[in-house]
Amino acid sequence: MLGGTELTADQAILQAVEGNAVAGPSTILIPSAAARRNYQRKQKKVEGLTSYTAAFVPGVYNIKNPAGDYLQRDHNLEVARQVSQGKARREKLAVDAEKQRLLQDGVTVPEDPLDDILIIHPGSRNLRLGRASDFYPHEVPNCIARPDNAPHRGFDPPVLGSRVRKIAEDASVRTGVKRRRDSESEESQIQDDVMGTSWDNPVDLAIGNLRGYLRGRLRQNKLTTDWKEGARVVATNQKSKPEPIPEHNDPYRIDWTEFAGREYLVGTDALRLPESSHFRVRYPILHRSLNRRDWRSSQLLLDDIAVILQEALRTELRIAPRDYSKYSVILIVPDHGDRTYVEEMTNLLLTIMGFKEIAVHQEAYTAIFSAGLSSGCVVDIGAQQTSVTCVDEGMPNSDSRINLKYGGDDITASLTALLQRSAFPYRDLDLARSQDWLMMDDLKIKICTLEEHMVANTLWDFRVLQADGPTQKYTLRTYDENILAPLCIFDTRMIDFEEKLGNGTFSFRNTSDDIDDMLNTAYDEPSGAMRACTNHLHPVVQMAVPILVSPTAPIGANRHALRDDHQTPGGAEYPIASSHAMSDVAKDDQTMEAAVPSTDSQAVTPNRRPAPVIDHFVIASVLQDPAESGPTYDIVYEASKSPLDGAIAASISMCVTESKSKAVASSILLIGGSSALKGLGALLAERLPSLLRARHIHIPEVQIVPLPRDLNPRFVCWKGASVMCNLDSLSDMWIRRDEWEAMGARALKERCLFL
Repeated sequence: MLGGTELTADQAILQAVEGNAVAGPSTILIPSAAARRNYQRKQKKVEGLTSYTAAFVPGVYNIKNPAGDYLQRDHNLEVARQVSQGKARREKLAVDAEKQRLLQDGVTVPEDPLDDILIIHPGSRNLRLGRASDFYPHEVPNCIARPDNAPHRGFDPPVLGSRVRKIAEDASVRTGVKRRRDSESEESQIQDDVMGTSWDNPVDLAIGNLRGYLRGRLRQNKLTTDWKEGARVVATNQKSKPEPIPEHNDPYRIDWTEFAGREYLVGTDALRLPESSHFRVRYPILHRSLNRRDWRSSQLLLDDIAVILQEALRTELRIAPRDYSKYSVILIVPDHGDRTYVEEMTNLLLTIMGFKEIAVHQEAYTAIFSAGLSSGCVVDIGAQQTSVTCVDEGMPNSDSRINLKYGGDDITASLTALLQRSAFPYRDLDLARSQDWLMMDDLKIKICTLEEHMVANTLWDFRVLQADGPTQKYTLRTYDENILAPLCIFDTRMIDFEEKLGNGTFSFRNTSDDIDDMLNTAYDEPSGAMRACTNHLHPVVQMAVPILVSPTAPIGANRHALRDDHQTPGGAEYPIASSHAMSDVAKDDQTMEAAVPSTDSQAVTPNRRPAPVIDHFVIASVLQDPAESGPTYDIVYEASKSPLDGAIAASISMCVTESKSKAVASSILLIGGSSALKGLGALLAERLPSLLRARHIHIPEVQIVPLPRDLNPRFVCWKGASVMCNLDSLSDMWIRRDEWEAMGARALKERCLFL
């Protein structure tokens, strides 16, 4: 209706074509005929429609065919790498332009690029960090102290030697050792032994074995000594009394930490807390990996590691958290360890703390650079762990890696056990206290040696610090205790490995034993050297000798007897000599020949024994390869109990050719804080040739390479990383923060050669 005039159909269509259509309901009158309906015809079914509505039901999304695969496949990860490199180039151009502007304004700009690179080497006891331009790193205790009543405090770490001491006390109560010996009769002692209630202290047995070995070496080297001096040493130590040192004349006096109102303390302040503070000191790195034993959750553990790093950077290097984005970080990790440790530490430094980029290197790789060698065997003896790795032409041999779960702390615990059996003058010694542990650790560094001529009645002194009194000075005499203590790394029966396991454990996020991510590597898998150290734990495979079974006895009984005869103890720690196995086989052959009847007598008479029957089931069980089902023990854990010289020989034997084995054996590099033990290199050079000959490597002698320029063995790895910062190849190993956020752990696989 327009102006009261009704439009016809032709006029409305013409007006719409000309663009003069009017908004509103259509007023076009279109004549239509009545539609003819066919009620008999069936409606056609339309796919995708419901039976009562016209709603469309979408199909199931096929996750195997996504719309895009950006950063989903390995071949397109280079896209993220190129984006990150482009951003880095733009940032570098901006920094260069800023420097040019400052130079034009007359401002002095530092030209050393090594000032912007930080090197961090976390250890089980100490944290070494510093700029790449520094000559030596800054070393701080890698620990944190929190109050006893702090929420989610965690577990107290076990004290070395406390487990065996508790078992000995329980055994003494059961057997009545606390009674007077003169009131015990010989019959009661015999009755106790028959009933099985007597118990022998394994530490005493291990000390006896070590003392017997030392006496044999003294006789071999024609060194005479008076063995009665041991009793004289005990009598003298029992009479030793402390001497107080006046405060004004005490050079060892320390300033105790004020703990009022403090939530936590790190580093040296944590170790100088008085006993009345009720703080507990814990170390977040255990065996050069994350300490899952003493913390309740992974987040609390990583938070404490971040706190320790921030405090160390603030106090030692004067670097505030707001400046972290300006620095690059080189992280030094163990040769063989937990890949979760590498991932979590990288994520902590890049994502949580916000550093610009990171490069990850192994300890053996950096140690070779520091020593200026191309090939060698790197033996790193730390506080809680010892690692052995062979390096061939600058590349660590992954099959030669082996980790040993002992180090300088075990030598300290062994020295404590030996001195307490020799009437140690300091009766209130408790290794759970930080100051007592530090005192014994300093005493170990002072008196321990592996030189046999030091077996003598020797006078020493040590000092005990007290927060509520003057320092006490003690005098101590030793006979052979200072030599027996470091020998525990060559006879590990004195070390309690079960005590170190503890009770606490947890799993990190995004990690599972059943589901593997894209970072599938051999970094934490058992190596060939570890398998070589645990071959003696495999069940002995006999030769293909038919087992003769008496026809009068049931076959099942013979099978049970066979299992009992050939059963090997699972807890054996030392290999069985191969000559014993060969002699057993020879005896079986003789028995076989004697038991087989002659061919001329086929009939069985009553006076003659019936012919033995061959049990084919037993033959199948003997011929079965035990390697098909795999070992029933943890290879990494069992290999960690190996003696030091045996582990080095097993690592050298994993070299490909004999020439490489000789090259590695002629360049053995001893690093780590505990490698400074006097006489260690000479003892290894004496024991290794015979062990290598047993592995069919005929080397007349091995050589221990001295450290260059009298470098401290604790700083060898850190110094090697600082040398690498001058190489152009380091630019290909950086992982930027945006690249880590895009690819995650796959960025480590692309940059690190050992993953």
